[in-house]
Amino acid sequence: MKLKAYAKVNFWLKVWKPEKNEQYHKINSLITRVDDLYDVIKLKPNKKSKDIIICKNKSLVENNFIYSVLDILRSFKTINKYYTIKLKKNIPIGSGLGGGTSDAITIANYFLDKFKNNNSKLKFEICNAVGFDSYFFMSKFKTAIASGYGEIIKPIDLDISISKKSLIINSINCSTKEVYKNYKETKPNELNDLTDTAIKLYPNLKNFISLGIMSGSGSTFIKKSFYNRNSIIMKTFSVLFNI
Repeated sequence: MKLKAYAKVNFWLKVWKPEKNEQYHKINSLITRVDDLYDVIKLKPNKKSKDIIICKNKSLVENNFIYSVLDILRSFKTINKYYTIKLKKNIPIGSGLGGGTSDAITIANYFLDKFKNNNSKLKFEICNAVGFDSYFFMSKFKTAIASGYGEIIKPIDLDISISKKSLIINSINCSTKEVYKNYKETKPNELNDLTDTAIKLYPNLKNFISLGIMSGSGSTFIKKSFYNRNSIIMKTFSVLFNI
C-alpha cells in the first residue's frame, strides 16, 4: 500500500502560557494542508515479530511515532500483523510542517478506515502518544482552526490553498519542544507568537523575517506575498482576535 502524508502550515499561531496546574500551552491556529508537499509511505506486512522502518534518514529508523501508532493499533485489536514501512521523506525534519506527525497519523487513518474502526478511545490514545498536531491530521479536514491544546479542531470554509512555492523552506532544524519550553508571551497582534522565541534559539531565522511569517515552531516561513494575495486570512484573524 502506498500512502501520501501531507505537510501542514499554520497561517497564524496564538499561544498562551500554561496556567497553574496546566502542563501544556493553549493555542489558537489556522491550519491547512499543503497538497503538493508530502512524504511517501509504502506499507506491507512482514513475517517478523517487529515493525521495520526503512528510510535514508537513520534517525527516523530508530525513533519514530509510527512504531507507537502500530503498537496501539495492535493493542486495540485493529491489526494483528507487523509491517515493513518504506519512508521517503520530502517534508524536512524540524521545519514546522508536521511531517513526522503526518506520517504516523496517515498510517493510523489508513488502518482505521480499512477496518471501519471509529473507536474514539483508540483515536485519543493515538493522538495522545503522537502529540497535539495529531488531531488536525486525524480530522482529515483540509483547513481548520485548532484551539484548546490543539485537540479542538473545527473546519472553516475559507477559499485558501497553498503550495510549496509559497513557502520558504530552509535547512534550520527547530525543536518544537525547546521553542515551547522557552516561550514568553508576545504582542497580541503577532501572527505567530513563537517567532521571537524561535529566533532567540535559532538566530539564523532572522534572515527570513522580512520575507515571510513563520509556520508553527519553525523553521519554515510562509511568503508575505501569499498573505497579500489571500487577504481573507488577515480579515479572519482580525475579527477573531479583535485586532
